[in-house]
Amino acid sequence: MTPLIHLMLILAAWLLCQPLPQKAALPVLTLFGGIAVTLFAPMAALFILLTALEAALMVLVFSKLDRKSGWRKWGTYLLLLNLLFVDFNALILGLPVVTLAISFSVIRIFMTARQLLTSRKGLHAPDVIWILAAAFYLPAIVIGPVFSGLDLQKQYRANAAPVPALRDCRMVLQGLVLALMVATFFGEYADRLPGPLAAVFLFLSLFAAFWGQSLIAEHSSRFFGITLPVNFDHPWKARSIKDFWQRWHRSMAQFVLQYIFLPLNLRGLPPRLATVAAFTFMGIWHNVSPGYLIWGLSHGILLAYAPEPGTARWQVLTSRLLLWPAVIFLSWFANYGPWS
Repeated sequence: MTPLIHLMLILAAWLLCQPLPQKAALPVLTLFGGIAVTLFAPMAALFILLTALEAALMVLVFSKLDRKSGWRKWGTYLLLLNLLFVDFNALILGLPVVTLAISFSVIRIFMTARQLLTSRKGLHAPDVIWILAAAFYLPAIVIGPVFSGLDLQKQYRANAAPVPALRDCRMVLQGLVLALMVATFFGEYADRLPGPLAAVFLFLSLFAAFWGQSLIAEHSSRFFGITLPVNFDHPWKARSIKDFWQRWHRSMAQFVLQYIFLPLNLRGLPPRLATVAAFTFMGIWHNVSPGYLIWGLSHGILLAYAPEPGTARWQVLTSRLLLWPAVIFLSWFANYGPWS
């Protein structure tokens, strides 16, 4: 699904919502999301639906257990095993399939199920429908960001009317230009450049595509009165690897912190080792390959052990001169290197 087709589907959903009550926006976006994935990747749509049903069943069964039960606390983590389908579908089914939306949808399904089971307000059985809303939310089906269906539930209940803003239109168009034109430009010219420059251009192509799709998701959602997490916060301003991950793919970094790092740390794993383990998961989530395994381990080790720069200008400059070659090389190694 190209960024242009994705945006056209969002605009079609927006036009359909105009004569309808505000509360129709989320059901329409969920329906359109399900239809879009079914049209472009029917096997992926079926897999996401089965994962959502699996999560709903887990929530309904585990909610009857004592809050101290291990199954209620940790059973939903079994849902993360579904991510392996992205890399091993050919082995499982005997033929390769398009895996559009699976990686991000499974994370959102897991987050929603986990939060439903840990909610202090208790579970109301109809709430499991928000698992489906998180799975097929149209603006975020391609690249994210990641969030819980309960975040959508709160906004649905608030029933806030959308406030059209010229900036949101501009940012959607900026996202389209980045994802379609800028990413393509850098990707095509990378083949004509020597090694280090090619790695830089490939990184810029990846960033432009990722940032552009994120802008489309975030700002088109505001047409419907819905606010999503901001995925990128000026990552080029990062002064250290820690600062980088507070600015780059922020929703996924926060997911890893909350759902991987903190449980490991609270169960006795030292913070540095928990950081390495959490980012190793992040690497495997991207792709089950030696390249991404090393990518995750490397980012985790840098986060755990790299010192924070001082405030002096030369210290900040030195830190940035070390940061960006490392980030660009690891991105190239994971995506295009011999072990990718």
